[in-house]
Amino acid sequence: MNTLEDRVRQALREAAEDISRTDVPLLRLPDRAGRGRLARGWRGWPPWLTPLAAAAAVAAVLAATLTLTGGPDQSSPHRTGQDGLLASAPRYYVTVANTGRSRGWPRQAEVRATRTGRIVATLAAPRPDNAFIMVAAASGAGRYVLAAQRMAIEHRAPVGLPVGIPVSGAPATQRRGSVALQVPAGPIRFYQLRISSSGQVSALSPLPVPALPAGADLTGLALTPDGRQLAVATRAGGPRPGPEIQVDTLATGAQRVWTWPGAQPIAESLGGTGSALSWAADDRTLAFARLIDGQYRVRLLDTTAPGRSLAASRLALSLDWEGSAASRQLSHGRVVSTDTFGALLTPDGSKIVVATVTQSLHPLTSEFAFTEFSARTGKVVAVLGRWRFIRRWPEQEQAVLWTNADGSTLLVLAHRPGVTLSPTTPEAGAVFPIEFGVLHGDRYTPLPGQPRLGQLSIFPAW
Repeated sequence: MNTLEDRVRQALREAAEDISRTDVPLLRLPDRAGRGRLARGWRGWPPWLTPLAAAAAVAAVLAATLTLTGGPDQSSPHRTGQDGLLASAPRYYVTVANTGRSRGWPRQAEVRATRTGRIVATLAAPRPDNAFIMVAAASGAGRYVLAAQRMAIEHRAPVGLPVGIPVSGAPATQRRGSVALQVPAGPIRFYQLRISSSGQVSALSPLPVPALPAGADLTGLALTPDGRQLAVATRAGGPRPGPEIQVDTLATGAQRVWTWPGAQPIAESLGGTGSALSWAADDRTLAFARLIDGQYRVRLLDTTAPGRSLAASRLALSLDWEGSAASRQLSHGRVVSTDTFGALLTPDGSKIVVATVTQSLHPLTSEFAFTEFSARTGKVVAVLGRWRFIRRWPEQEQAVLWTNADGSTLLVLAHRPGVTLSPTTPEAGAVFPIEFGVLHGDRYTPLPGQPRLGQLSIFPAW
């Protein structure tokens, strides 16, 4: 068997795993008058030929699936071992997209197959809610949680606008000179979604978790790997507002709360994936992150220890944020920093994974990577997916969205690989296309059939 045949057979096998019985149409063969009829009901074919025709029909369906989702791309050396990398990721992910003219809030959740990008289920926010604002996943347990809320559109004068989100495609009733804003109009509720090992997707069901008030600032959401506990991060009110984390046991509704009055809030900037929080597989160690005076800090909380103070947690990592402290230190040489507020604790509890950018002035260079720090010492233990730019500083996002047990395989948002620039004159920055993909060491492959970034309000959750 040649290499091409190997690749086609492997691709057909993987496509078949994501095709249900209802995806394969009944085989119809023409009768003598040219009309379609079920194969087994037409007596003009020899009995031995019918199963061969059926097999050919199924192969045609699978081949069409391969064509639509895209075959292996040999244009980049990073895109080797595509099949193996995709197989190492969770089978499904949940993403949320905008629909219709009112693009201010995401109304539709999609369950997609990681290997093909095929949409296997679509869900709307349960009434009275009409928007999804955050999603968390416990893919090993087949459980996902979506936070939903009712949003309304208000038209305000440009001066002295209240806090809100501008809405494109607003209704035609908008007053001249006003700005359409999306504003919360109801409490934040939590719903559970289940995906069975065979790929069956349940309907959204409400969780026994107290709803948050309409004005609550939800900054993090994370399920334990076994899917039994949900951590919710908010900004507490009162005379000394500060971060608050509540952990709810989903089976019983029991809740425990930790606070830190007057402290900086928990920070999340990855499109509503709740990446400000992450759990170890021991179901007791919770990582949370904050931005303080230009430093991005990750702390570890033992949720089984006595007490209710977040200050009792342990500082595990302190890293410069590229937007502030790093710029002041850059004149002194090489600086490693992060440009996003997103860090994940590996399930084995040993590492903290962060998207980093390393910059230097002499010579002017920049290196994007996903750096893994020891959760015990804070020192670098591994660097994955190094992409270097010479005499240019890229200007786009990168993020880590999922990690396997030890951090050897990641699901990331990154620029397309294989780019090394060395222009004749320095430039302030450059923008490159970015995409979702699987990363193992320096081996990378993009997700087939992935959603377009411009349509997403919330990044995918695995």
